[in-house]
Order: sequence, then structure tokens, then C-alpha cells
Amino acid sequence: MGIFLSFLPWIVFWVLSGRNNYQIATLAAAVIVIFLNVKDIRQRSLKILDLGTMIFFIALAGISFSPDATWIDHYSAPLSDGVLFLIALISLVIRKPFTLQYAYEKVDPKFWDSPGFYRINRTITIVWCAAFFMNTILLFISMHHLHLLYWVIHIFVFVGAIKFTTWYPDFIRSKMRSEK
Repeated sequence: MGIFLSFLPWIVFWVLSGRNNYQIATLAAAVIVIFLNVKDIRQRSLKILDLGTMIFFIALAGISFSPDATWIDHYSAPLSDGVLFLIALISLVIRKPFTLQYAYEKVDPKFWDSPGFYRINRTITIVWCAAFFMNTILLFISMHHLHLLYWVIHIFVFVGAIKFTTWYPDFIRSKMRSEK
């Protein structure tokens, strides 16, 4: 499953949350992440991002039906980016950058054991980790100010991380070619 599909539950959650839709948003995200990963669940081969996403949305869906769950609606943006930050950070701490699992799907296996392959993915994961952290902090601050700022910041940082993810491997490859 590609990285876009791994972010799909988050995107659905971000789009649906707000205006007291938190139960629908969390339930939809939980159902989507389970549906998208049925095969990997059966094979016990979940990616780090998918596992973290599944745990988060199943737990949040359960919590969202408790009587005091209205806080989810209010804090959904910084909470979700905070969880993504933790997933990315944990993947770095255990030395399994979450982008590595997606790179395996696209890169020839003969490059998998090279130190450059790991370094590229560690760097990309660090950028994602920083993006999630920045969004968490800025979204928490923007909750009390401009709501439009929430969307501008969130989308800008997210698109920046996507652009970096596609640009950086090509940049390193061209740099390595020019050094030869």
C-alpha cells in the first residue's frame, strides 16, 4: 500500500472533523485504516505508520462515544498531528524510519542494504517528523486565533514535506553521480 493510502484515514479525519462530527470522523478513519490494511493484518506485516494510525483511530473512535468526548472536536487538529509526530519519532528511535517501508515498494532490492538508502529515508522521516511537530505546535496556537490559519499552515507544511520526499532522493542520486 502506498504512502498516500496510509495518509487517507488522516485526510478523511481532518476533512470530517469539526462542527461536532468527531464521532463520524473518528469512526470513518478507523474503518478506512482497517479496510485498507486487512491483507497486512492477516499477514502480520503492517507498516509502522499504518499500525500507529490503526491504534490511534480505534482508540479515538471508542473514546468519541463517551459522554465527555467533545474535547476531541476541539483538539482534533493538533492531536492528530501530535500522534503523527510520535509515530514518526518512534520509527526513528527504533531505527526503522517509517518512509523506509514505502521505499521498499518502489526501489530495486539491490539498493536496500546500502547506507545511502537508509540515510535518505532517515532524512525524509526526520523532515516528516519536523513537519508533524511544527503542525502540532502551530495548530494548537491557531486554535485560539484564526481558523483559516489552521488550513493554510497544515496544507503548506504537508505539501512541503511531500515535495521534499519526492525531491530529496533525486537530489542525492544526482549529487552522487556528479561526485564520480
